[in-house]
Amino acid sequence: MKTLKLFFVSCRLGILNELEYRVNFYVHLFEAVMSFFTGIVVLWSVFGRTNNVGGWTWTQILVVLGLWFITKGIVNVMLAPSMRLFMDDIWHGNLDFLLTKPVNHRFMASTRKFLIFFSVDILVGLVLLGFALPQLALALGLPELSMLAIVTLSGAVIIYSFWIFLGTLALWTVKLENIMLVFFSVLEAGRWPAGLYPFWLRYSMIFLVPIAVAITFPAEALLGRLDWQHTMYAAAGAAVAYLSSRWFFDYGVRFKYAGASA
Repeated sequence: MKTLKLFFVSCRLGILNELEYRVNFYVHLFEAVMSFFTGIVVLWSVFGRTNNVGGWTWTQILVVLGLWFITKGIVNVMLAPSMRLFMDDIWHGNLDFLLTKPVNHRFMASTRKFLIFFSVDILVGLVLLGFALPQLALALGLPELSMLAIVTLSGAVIIYSFWIFLGTLALWTVKLENIMLVFFSVLEAGRWPAGLYPFWLRYSMIFLVPIAVAITFPAEALLGRLDWQHTMYAAAGAAVAYLSSRWFFDYGVRFKYAGASA
């Protein structure tokens, strides 16, 4: 309960801080609209010549695009800014202020900073899903809903664990900007279903930078394309990623962080 209260306090402080610069909202709204229209124009260009791409129709890929916007928004609202702050605290010796607090340090490190205006991306994603899903007239039964819930949670856990790994690496090196650029570059590829890409890129999106698990897998579950085997793989991957990131974070903070006095 204490952790949940701190989470909402951090969220409220993030909103108040961002409201000091309200022009940021309009700037990001413009960026989100441009990103939306760029994605739609590309889809129109492709589907103007064919009815489907790799077995995916226009409306089905809109579902993928909607989930892409939501994933991008969640990362940019909370995970990326919080872990950047965590890295800065490590490099400047300010992490002591977090570690001396009687809270779950890993959770607080990943939820301390909110850039609330990036939630525009989440809203755009929800609008896209609200437009596309009724057109598909999906008849989701209990198996499909169960797979959707499992892969959605698994994707969220895997992305969260990835950023915990990335932030903890700051205890060993300051050369992390390139890794962040790799993540956001692969994230751009998540606009399209992973199965449309070459073998090496498809598996990079699953195992190296796990964008596909958070975007393509839930889309396939919604559309009835996912099977239980891949669902269980996603759940097992999420469990391994979470436990590994938890151990890596605890090990790094305990044995590698020297503190401000070093």
